[in-house]
Amino acid sequence: MSKTKKALLIAALAALSAPVQAQTAGPLAPAEGIVIRTEGEVRVKPDLATIQAGIVSEGKTAAEALAKNTPALAKLVEAVKAAGIAAGDVRTSQVALVPRMTQPSASSSPQPRAPKIDGYEARTGLTVIVRDIAKAGPLIDALATAGANEMSGIMFGLANEDTAKDAARQKAAEAARARASLYADKLGVKVGELVSIVEAEAEPPIRPMGDVRAYRMAAAGAPMAVEPGEITVSAALRTVWRIEK
Repeated sequence: MSKTKKALLIAALAALSAPVQAQTAGPLAPAEGIVIRTEGEVRVKPDLATIQAGIVSEGKTAAEALAKNTPALAKLVEAVKAAGIAAGDVRTSQVALVPRMTQPSASSSPQPRAPKIDGYEARTGLTVIVRDIAKAGPLIDALATAGANEMSGIMFGLANEDTAKDAARQKAAEAARARASLYADKLGVKVGELVSIVEAEAEPPIRPMGDVRAYRMAAAGAPMAVEPGEITVSAALRTVWRIEK
């Protein structure tokens, strides 16, 4: 064995036989201590509504279905504009062309017969944001009168959620210390300093939907009454507190 290899072998054996240095305990990890997750909620009245309406048209060919659909959708857009809705609050949300299939009648042939296309269905939809909820009901009526034959719902929301969100955060923060103290008291320890604050993912806010669902709408009937109710806005907080004995 050469002198160089012998020196390397001795160095390796010395490293392996050396005592392992104990690691000193570091600062309190974020997951240690009293870990609390709290959630705050506030209920507020919505100040805007989102309406989805559309046109479903049929034809023997794709071109025929689309030819019927395009002018019908234009009438809906005109009705939305006439209601005073800003152009930026109207967008096309659905464009679909679907073949209509029919199953062949049963036959004595051992070979299965494939379904056939006997027409097409064209669908286009509009999503409209209404910033004055009082206009939501009349707009639904106007859309139905203009030819809308599909309505997928109305959802209520807030133009600016920040104020409500901050109120929910404040409730979550107030609950955090109180809950940590409750656990500590029952377990015979004391709550120490706050170690960590993390804004957690809250449950999705509850958005009440008006019951205007109808696959094919009729343009007649009583005026649509819209009741917005209230919206729940949530905020969640994860805090970690040191334990003092």
